[in-house]
Amino acid sequence: MNTKHKTAAEYNTDHTKACEIALVELLRAFGSLKNDLRLVGGLVPRYLTPSQPPEVPEHAGTTDVDVVLNITLLAAKGTYDKLKRQLKDGGFVRYQPDPEGPVSSWQWVYNVGGTPIVVEFLQHTDDPQQSSFLVEIDGEDVSACQILYAGIAHDWFEEKEIVVDLPNNGGIVKETIRYADAVAFIVLKALAFKTRHERKDASDLIHVMRYWGSVESVAKSFSERLASGAHGGAIDRALAALAENFCDEPEIPGYRKDGPSAVANFHGLQDGDEETRIREQRDVSGMVDYFLQRVAQLRGDGGAE
Repeated sequence: MNTKHKTAAEYNTDHTKACEIALVELLRAFGSLKNDLRLVGGLVPRYLTPSQPPEVPEHAGTTDVDVVLNITLLAAKGTYDKLKRQLKDGGFVRYQPDPEGPVSSWQWVYNVGGTPIVVEFLQHTDDPQQSSFLVEIDGEDVSACQILYAGIAHDWFEEKEIVVDLPNNGGIVKETIRYADAVAFIVLKALAFKTRHERKDASDLIHVMRYWGSVESVAKSFSERLASGAHGGAIDRALAALAENFCDEPEIPGYRKDGPSAVANFHGLQDGDEETRIREQRDVSGMVDYFLQRVAQLRGDGGAE
């Protein structure tokens, strides 16, 4: 049910649309608390880089929904018990990964026309030792998985009004979603790939770097955020992760590293023409390398303009 596929061919538009419906239903279930939710993960490129073929190809899509909660704010509002009731009243049930095992407290499921969609609750931590550990929201019933620097999406996000047709004759509704902007998304995906080495993470971040705007514009956005002084540690860690996983270093060409390889393999190029695969890996590595050079130059530690 909650599967991260190895190739783009295994994803489909219908499943991604079902994830969008589940997101809208989640926002409706959260009621007055919905403005504090931030969408991260594989659904975000749908909004950051809307499909405009052939210039902007359609993103592969996703099979789940990842949202960051502001637990401190929820605690201040004293809404834990209300949240649990609203989730259940909204049709969400706790996810049971193993039919013989316990149910999850940080993963919930919403059924969209026979397609079960897993929604994962995430929470910010700036302590690498706490990443992937759960923090309770409401005892054993509702919790969130701590993710390093996930709170960056609370500060750096975009808004978009979407329209969905709810299943079971629920009607057509409009909802405003708030999702990680390009800088926050690339930071989180770079750190995610460094941690779990999923092909999808590498492909997602490269897709946004390629199609959100020019590499120059992405680098400029990063340099402006660095100049602001906010979330500097998160950005620096992400830049270091990109260099480590995508770029040249003595005796190791960047195109042969796991980042470019993961992107090529996600798009099925490992089974095709070797020249095509290598060209794609070189393009990916070269783009990331140029991006890092431009960020360094714009922040004043990489030489002249």
